[in-house]
Amino acid sequence: MATAFEGAAEPVKGGTGDAPEVERPTRNGATGARLSLALIVGFFGSSLPAYKLASESFGPATSNLIRFTIAGGALLLIGRKRLPADRAIRLQLIVVGMFGLGLMTVLMGTGVDRGSAIIGSVVVGLEPIGVAIAGALLAGDRLSPRTLIALAIGFAGALVASGLFTQRTGPSPLLPVVLLLGTVTAFSVYTARVRTLGAGVDPVATAALTQIGALAFVIPACAFDLYHRSSSAKPTAAALVPFQGMVRGSITGRALLAAVFLGVGSAVSYLLLCLVLARQPASRIAVTLYLTPLVGVLFSWAVVGEQLHLREAVGAILVLCAIAISEYGDRWSGRLR
Repeated sequence: MATAFEGAAEPVKGGTGDAPEVERPTRNGATGARLSLALIVGFFGSSLPAYKLASESFGPATSNLIRFTIAGGALLLIGRKRLPADRAIRLQLIVVGMFGLGLMTVLMGTGVDRGSAIIGSVVVGLEPIGVAIAGALLAGDRLSPRTLIALAIGFAGALVASGLFTQRTGPSPLLPVVLLLGTVTAFSVYTARVRTLGAGVDPVATAALTQIGALAFVIPACAFDLYHRSSSAKPTAAALVPFQGMVRGSITGRALLAAVFLGVGSAVSYLLLCLVLARQPASRIAVTLYLTPLVGVLFSWAVVGEQLHLREAVGAILVLCAIAISEYGDRWSGRLR
């Protein structure tokens, strides 16, 4: 049985013309898929600290405007000749990008801003479960008992790392929780719909159209930044006064660099995600996404200067156990028989 990380495969034909083709995973394909998932998780985990740095000079919707302008433009330039001929498929992928990526990023930025880091970590821990369930309901993926066990262990690791069991969080505001749960729903539906709609479509074209869809969503969302401009914000340069709220004070070098990083990282990571989803069911990569909050903690420590705690190490061990079960469970069970 193929593992979650086995991407490319080489067809092996039988001796007769009527024999079906059998796909045999190649070592290079498995290694490439592992590297792809590592890069995806690396970007997903580092995006929150990057958003924090970008927020020094840009509103949350404006940061995403920069992100998707760079990502969508680059991917569209690369994949313009690979777009599907069917206009209906193009439109559906754009709509998936609008509400799967654009809505997700706006809800995430607003929810984290109004909530707490602990709430955010718990909700991120729910994301792989949402991806697996959406894959089963919308794409017909099968959830094996091994995958369900791995999801449960990984979720426990995410909860431990979040500090939910060791810190007093006080009452959780309803609005941030609802907004953050909206990000889980949006991204989960995105992965399932990309897998179904992207069948037969070049992954570069799929990534380009969904990023353009996200851009189409965040452009009007920038009105939110203008509406919520703060009177206590840092003075804005005269030329940027009409955009106050979108731009907060002067544009610092590290805030601009963070916004550019979000754009480049979004282009690369979502292209890789579309490549992986074209070959594997969403449920088989869901467990790997549990690494995202742990990577985010490490980047927050390295970039933002937040402190590390023992709970992150315990949570990391549980998450790595979950990934090991998802990746090598079949191999281990075969040896025990």
